[in-house]
Amino acid sequence: MKPVIKLGGSVLVDSTLRLKLVFQISELRRQAINTVLVHGGGKQIAEMLSRLKIESRFHDGLRITDAAARDVIQMVLAGKVGKDLVADLARLNVSAVSFAGGDAMSFLSTKLKAEDGTDLGFVGQIARTDGKLIDAILSINAVPVIACLALSAHDFSYHNINGDQMAAAVAPACAADELIFVTDVGGVKDEKGETISHLNRERINALLESGVAHGGMRPKLRACLSALDAGVKRILIIGAAEENSLLRACLEQESVGTVIS
Repeated sequence: MKPVIKLGGSVLVDSTLRLKLVFQISELRRQAINTVLVHGGGKQIAEMLSRLKIESRFHDGLRITDAAARDVIQMVLAGKVGKDLVADLARLNVSAVSFAGGDAMSFLSTKLKAEDGTDLGFVGQIARTDGKLIDAILSINAVPVIACLALSAHDFSYHNINGDQMAAAVAPACAADELIFVTDVGGVKDEKGETISHLNRERINALLESGVAHGGMRPKLRACLSALDAGVKRILIIGAAEENSLLRACLEQESVGTVIS
């Protein structure tokens, strides 16, 4: 079994949730499950941008990224967030290696424009993948911890990649069985605010077209569609606060949060 687990920055800033999630990841590794982590860091990026007096701007759930913001994102994601996760896992005697998508040219990207044509700056979409570095890290019984950055296939500058889209590219690159998004919302909500237990492609498109899916859920659902297109069989969107949600989803194959297939 090989799950790709995407940890959002919002769950990583909560120390209690973070420790619970890292413990569950360590338990998966001890069960000889080849776990691959992809992490965001939106709140950590926003805090650093604020400290540096750089404005945070968003469009359709995506961060508009000028050169100054791109450099901060590279520093926060490939530096502090990823290395902190490596240290957290080491405390539980689990080896991990953090890297960004540009390392070993594992993930190359092209410039992404919003659906309405808005220029998002140094925001990319994954165009080419190479899973050899992930496989090499797994081969030494370590956990790959991947930051959401890629190199431009055009000029090899760094692009900021939406974390959910990054996870959707990582999963097929390493032939993952499952893609699991760990969030602070616990699943996809319908128009009444209730969690939807199962989704398919048609229902996802309906949620996007109607506007029921809004904010950060929009790129997440688009990422789910990309992962389905790439052959990922099972996708889950689960809550970080729910007791042992990762272990239940992976080990017991329990339906937690929203299951997409």
